[in-house]
Amino acid sequence: MSDIISERAKNIEPSITLSLNTKANNLREAGEDVVGLAAGEPDFETPDVIKKAAYKAIEQGKTRYTPAAGIAPLRKVIADVYSERLGLPYDASEVMISNGAKHSIFNALYVLTNPGDEVMIFTPYWVSYPEMVKLVGAKPRIVELSADNDYKLTPERLESEVAKSKPKVVLYNSPNNPAGTVYTKEEVRAIGKILHREGISLISDEIYEFLTYEGNKHYSPVSIVPELKERTVVITGVSKSYAMTGWRIGFALSGSEVIYRMAAYQAHATGCPNAISQWAALTALKEAGKDRDMMRDEFEKRKDMFAERLSTIPSVTFPDPGGAFYFLADVSAMYDRCGVSGSGEFCEKLLKEKGLLLIPGGPFGCDNTVRFSFAASEETLNAALDRFESFVEDYTG
Repeated sequence: MSDIISERAKNIEPSITLSLNTKANNLREAGEDVVGLAAGEPDFETPDVIKKAAYKAIEQGKTRYTPAAGIAPLRKVIADVYSERLGLPYDASEVMISNGAKHSIFNALYVLTNPGDEVMIFTPYWVSYPEMVKLVGAKPRIVELSADNDYKLTPERLESEVAKSKPKVVLYNSPNNPAGTVYTKEEVRAIGKILHREGISLISDEIYEFLTYEGNKHYSPVSIVPELKERTVVITGVSKSYAMTGWRIGFALSGSEVIYRMAAYQAHATGCPNAISQWAALTALKEAGKDRDMMRDEFEKRKDMFAERLSTIPSVTFPDPGGAFYFLADVSAMYDRCGVSGSGEFCEKLLKEKGLLLIPGGPFGCDNTVRFSFAASEETLNAALDRFESFVEDYTG
């Protein structure tokens, strides 16, 4: 029956992060002793003030279809908040709401690219980037970056790659999932000026914007190089910073023509975002700043604890994450000793022998690595590290 499947669909791989998290949950339900650091979501409950806003929306009957681009009050608040945050003006016509940041990225790719256009993506990348590019008919062009430079794109490297072949779009992510890379203001400025000079469109995935540590600060390219605004779609949302992953609310900011076309596509593809979640997101942006900051502070404590322990384990190296809530650790020095050929087999062996679930780095474009999430309690993190240490000891003698 394979002839009924389109060639486009045959080229798409499932999301490794979602599938492995499901696997961990299934093993636990079956009574297996599994510790998982796979999920890319906060372990905190959604703050009460946000939950109460959702209850109120239901009680008030705000349960019907909304405009495709989202409810006007939420678009207006986002425009106001991000005009201040980014340092350049946006109005409600330059904002749209989608079913999560992933949906916003897909909408942007659909609107900014034609079939066959090239989209430049840098390793390590979020697993869905290449697949979404393929889904819209464009071509992902993977540019490999090095852990020696904390997986940062340099202006010189960008110049070199653009000289080889100029892409239609660059897909940029800071703070980065999975490596936690955060770019400085000057690094952002240098990259942004090249993109502006070359007339390359930019999708800037900033979903981890509030999760930065140790003096690192997030800088959006449009805030540093304002001339990029009309060719840039800024992607963010409430999922990571407000513990609202399951509420599925992301948003995009760009020029009014780009937003109009994205909303037109969304109207036909999915209709509108969840009405109740939009009202909850409105309250998150207006009233949950203290909760957001409390969670960020707790993540930083966990990061420091995790780094201290992970750094003592032999055969493992990693860049210190400046943001998000992940460690991307190079474990390839163990592959021969473990009898594995890559990160997928390594993670399978780790799960089988120690009941520890991690995400292999292969789907992120870095098969020499695995990803640890520290979006878990200290008890869970220590239990995971105990198992990982035991596994490494088994193969280092």
